[in-house]
Amino acid sequence: MALPAPLRSIQHYLRTAQEHEKRDPVVAYYCRLYAMQTGMKLDSKTPECRKFLVKLMDQLETMKKEFSDNESITQEVVGNAHIENYALKLFLYADNEDRAERFHKNMIKSFFTSSLLLDVLSVFGELSEENVKHRKYARWKATYIHNCLKNGETPQPGPIGMDEDEEAGGLQLSADDFTKAQKYCKYAGSALQYEDVGTAIQNLQKALKLLTTGKE
Repeated sequence: MALPAPLRSIQHYLRTAQEHEKRDPVVAYYCRLYAMQTGMKLDSKTPECRKFLVKLMDQLETMKKEFSDNESITQEVVGNAHIENYALKLFLYADNEDRAERFHKNMIKSFFTSSLLLDVLSVFGELSEENVKHRKYARWKATYIHNCLKNGETPQPGPIGMDEDEEAGGLQLSADDFTKAQKYCKYAGSALQYEDVGTAIQNLQKALKLLTTGKE
């Protein structure tokens, strides 16, 4: 069923859901849930929009039944951790590629998808200040690098080039900062091996804070 024009702004979330259908059904589920909630606010009155949103609700119900044994779907606190962890993983991958000056479509997509998933996190409540910053930075980076490559220009790595009033503008990180950030990522990886999501997120947040603000 085609997406009605008034609901066009939710198409990226639905596309992300489709892309993760097999790879990560939890991501697919919450992307659709966010799209449905946003769609309801945009237009739930006109027949074509209502029909589309009802179909989306049915899809969510089917997924809920199909994955009734998946805690990330049945328990919001686990789902929240899953989406946040995945969003931060994408962000760190794209940020590492960016700082290594490896500019390509996959890293642009990782930045953009990370920003979408940080939007999706709002289904669990208000975003933390850190995640609001990461979302803004990821969205800006995706657009900036995309435009540079389209115009045949070489992008500047890191936060340089952001609006002058941005806190991260002109940030210079030392080799020590990068070593510390890698250490936090390593801790996060170890925590995930033991399915300790809380510690993993805590360490990923520390790494992101250091890379985007230069402070621990």
